[in-house]
Amino acid sequence: MKSLIDIPEKMKALVLHGVGDLRYEEIDVPELKEGTVLLKIKACGICSSDIPRIFVNGTYHFPTVPGHEFSGQIVAVGDGVDEALLGRRSCVFPMLPCRTCKACGMEEWAQCSGYSYFGSRQDGAFAEYLVVPTWNLVPFADTLSYEEAALCEPAAVSLHAVNISQAAEGMNAVVVGTGTIAFLIGSFVKAKVGEGKVIICGRSQNKLDYARDLGFETINTSEEAIAEGVKRITGSEGADVVFEAVGSNAAIENAIKAAGALSRVVLIGNPTEDLHIEKNAYWSILRKQLTVCGSWNSNYNSRVNDWAQALEIFESGKLNLKGLITHTFDMADKDKAFDTVRDPKQFTLKVMFTMD
Repeated sequence: MKSLIDIPEKMKALVLHGVGDLRYEEIDVPELKEGTVLLKIKACGICSSDIPRIFVNGTYHFPTVPGHEFSGQIVAVGDGVDEALLGRRSCVFPMLPCRTCKACGMEEWAQCSGYSYFGSRQDGAFAEYLVVPTWNLVPFADTLSYEEAALCEPAAVSLHAVNISQAAEGMNAVVVGTGTIAFLIGSFVKAKVGEGKVIICGRSQNKLDYARDLGFETINTSEEAIAEGVKRITGSEGADVVFEAVGSNAAIENAIKAAGALSRVVLIGNPTEDLHIEKNAYWSILRKQLTVCGSWNSNYNSRVNDWAQALEIFESGKLNLKGLITHTFDMADKDKAFDTVRDPKQFTLKVMFTMD
């Protein structure tokens, strides 16, 4: 074991002891093992999935430290780890696959049947330190801030959805939703379709105003039927690719209505309740011969690596996505942070904890 610092015995963390019982407290610093590094966490985003995980459903066991969108500095390495990693900045692929199931045999880690996961199935990064296997490290250049790098997880998830969509030059695309994932999808698909239209749809007018400032077309679905809006903007009967980034009945039906004949609909939103498709929406899938695809997590294999692609885009400066980080907080201000995320009157996209 080699270290850049005197590793403390204790650290501050946000620990979930039960549904709605998130405490800022001191816990043991995790121990290094062979093949792992100690990451000093510098930034960790609050994912929309963290809200039901903390306040509604709970994690897989208690206590648990949430947090899976993070970056930090490698301050110690375990036995068998290249010492050249010391001091490097890294974000982290948060899935820990079983490596024995059929999906793992194909390197389709996101479809693993026996995986663990930082922040839900085991302790995550709402903490000062985390021990991470070297396989999960995604190092990045010193020119990129820790906050931007912590966006790599939602960016990789968004790129995965865009790649599934098969969007191409000249196509028109619709994104149903106005959260961080929706804006990341919109940014990545815009680069794919070139002169094609990219339309952000939702009911939050301040977020739609922000979308227009970024150069997107918009439809306020509380004021205009989505099919009519798509026709008004594109001049055609439906979009070529549609992304559903909410996970609600209304959003899925809007996605189907926005889709043109023979188009592709990508479902990426996480549902918080049972979903029921209306008969007419089902008929639309049949009559328009839509291809409906699910998109889950990201690719992180020897064939396709959404994380490497996301970092390349970030580091190249081709897209300035730092503006998606609207709020940062210390972990000690957790109540204010989560109140901000859950307040529909506030303009928020990515809310993040930052650590010294």
